[in-house]
Amino acid sequence: MSKQTPHRGTDEAFLQLMAVSGSSVLKLFGVPPQKANKYHFRAVVFKEKRIEPDVEGIPMLESEEGRVFIEFQGYTDKFIRYRLMTEVLQACQHEQYEGKVFAGIVYTDKAFQKAALSINSFSETEDCQFKACFQEIVLTDYTEKQLQNIDPKLVVLAPFTLPSKVDRITLLEKSQQWYKTVNKLFSTAQQQSILNILGLFILNRFRDVSDKEVMAMLHFDLMDTVAGRQVYEKGLIEDARNMLTIALEERFEMVPSQIIAQIRAITRHDVLESLFKYALRCPGISGFNEMLSKKRLIITLEERFGHVPSLTVDQIRAINHQEVLDNLLKQAIECPDLKSFKKILSKAMA
Repeated sequence: MSKQTPHRGTDEAFLQLMAVSGSSVLKLFGVPPQKANKYHFRAVVFKEKRIEPDVEGIPMLESEEGRVFIEFQGYTDKFIRYRLMTEVLQACQHEQYEGKVFAGIVYTDKAFQKAALSINSFSETEDCQFKACFQEIVLTDYTEKQLQNIDPKLVVLAPFTLPSKVDRITLLEKSQQWYKTVNKLFSTAQQQSILNILGLFILNRFRDVSDKEVMAMLHFDLMDTVAGRQVYEKGLIEDARNMLTIALEERFEMVPSQIIAQIRAITRHDVLESLFKYALRCPGISGFNEMLSKKRLIITLEERFGHVPSLTVDQIRAINHQEVLDNLLKQAIECPDLKSFKKILSKAMA
């Protein structure tokens, strides 16, 4: 069986870093070591629905002193600040939490921070509390030495302190140093997880580096580890979502935020690939939205009831009214069984 090229995204890798060494990330935001070491990683779980595409809950760090929500941004997302604010509010409301909250964003490059829209919906309101309500850090503003002065374990973020076009010899030498540092600082049980994360960060930062080169640099194959394979699989989804969003923005410039949110909720690579192909040829954004609604409807039925007959799929594909599709999606979520949905579908087509 041939090796697959690992994904170059960062979302899953950062979640792993938060779980293994979240206190180090907190120190990056200026939290004193004695306080940072008291925090532990967990997720606010929403059993009734999925809040994020890749996790059944909102990840955070928690201690008796409060809760910390941090987003790690390794690609362009104009609504990253809105998304973080939404996560904080949802998590607190869901668990009726009234204590202290800190929120922050770690950008891997200055360009991603510049692309993020400011939260200005309430800009004309006096004493608006949505302004400057979380802290932001750009890793390219730091040197490796500065990171290690904050916490030596932040060596895992060192790839982002180098220019993205660094020469191969320098990168190889640096990677060997990082490898030795990881083995020195982390326990045997943690080393493989940290090397997984470091390898994925190297792939994200240096786009012309291959997975084989990472193997040579860090002395292991990402695809030989369970965590590496899991990140790879989820990474494919992240890349597909990004490519689809870019294609839509190139063709139609303004893409409604609700369409982007629906795209982010899709966790199947084959569906995203199909939508990408359709995005290249569809006549308008409304036509794409209809196709997106059909895909989401079929996925919902499959997730709830397993196999969906081809006749039912064909009937859904034949519907060309957005309002009808929206109503059917609502019914698909609420109806007790597939037989009940088929009756609703037949009435909608009559």
